[in-house]
Amino acid sequence: MSEKKIRVGLLGCGAVAQIAHIPAALRAKRVQLVALCDGANDLLEKMGRKAGVQRLYTEFSAMLADEQVQAVIIAAPDVFHVSLATEALAAGKHVLVEKPLGTGSAECLDLLRVVDQTGLKLQVGSMKRHDPGVAFAHRFLQEQAGPILSVSGVYRDTIFRPDMQETCLDPILSSEAAIKPKLSPKADLEHYNLTTQGAHLFDNIYFLAGRIAAVTAQVAHRDGHWSWHGLLEFEHGGRGHFELTCKACADWCERYEVFGQSGSVQVEVSLPFYHRPAQVRAFDGRSQVWSQPLGGQSNAYKNQLESFAEAILHDKPTSPNVGEGLETVRVLEAVEASISTGQRIELPKNEGA
Repeated sequence: MSEKKIRVGLLGCGAVAQIAHIPAALRAKRVQLVALCDGANDLLEKMGRKAGVQRLYTEFSAMLADEQVQAVIIAAPDVFHVSLATEALAAGKHVLVEKPLGTGSAECLDLLRVVDQTGLKLQVGSMKRHDPGVAFAHRFLQEQAGPILSVSGVYRDTIFRPDMQETCLDPILSSEAAIKPKLSPKADLEHYNLTTQGAHLFDNIYFLAGRIAAVTAQVAHRDGHWSWHGLLEFEHGGRGHFELTCKACADWCERYEVFGQSGSVQVEVSLPFYHRPAQVRAFDGRSQVWSQPLGGQSNAYKNQLESFAEAILHDKPTSPNVGEGLETVRVLEAVEASISTGQRIELPKNEGA
């Protein structure tokens, strides 16, 4: 394996950077965190000292002009993802951008074309693909399960999440000078919860079970709590269903079950900040044997950065790539369209996935 490292700059020093990206970058074997950028100078200086990074920028264009920076992590609000990624690609930088890829499929499709034109790498920050348990389940389904018949995905965010995060994470540093969207993402809390949590749910369903061709969905709402349910039709002919609940008056829950012609998997995913690998049981119908792997390097944020670096160093595909990020946004749009119209919504063919 090459000992080379990709020199990375991070845009955005807010919560997800502090919780996930900075610690992951300091641990990743193929990555060197060389620069930070944030519009809030006070927060930038604090995080620079904490991370041991000296190249600090308040302007993204200035960090992009730094020849030491080969790739960037974009940890900014969703509404800025596509424009910032486009700017970085135009400057010749590879991009790891937080999920969801964008706020709409039209802008994501434009970004896909930019990636194709530049030939640079873009990876979407759906890091749960890089959980060793989820990765094992993906390989098993690809190699041993046969054609897929049935899929189930459940994601329940808990009312106890703030307490869980406070228990296991350092306090989040903030600044009054932080750059924010003109309209708060939480102004439409239903849309915010669907897209923020649903991006994980539908990317994992895609990763494990394949492309979703059509969606029929409904939603229940009770005083700031939402529960989305729906029928999924897969391109390969299988069928599935999903539940997304935010917030559940219960423990955290994220699980997937996929049944193929000759095998199946059951996946239980932990709250990502615990850095515990997903618990997986896989059944091989030919040998009639259950297997249950135990994953090692289970910091999914670190793993996704190392995968990103490997893609750049050895010209490998990113995971998820820009087309797969577009696919997830299209599924989220289809869920909302189905709820608003009461109709079954077919997804357009994704040329980039």
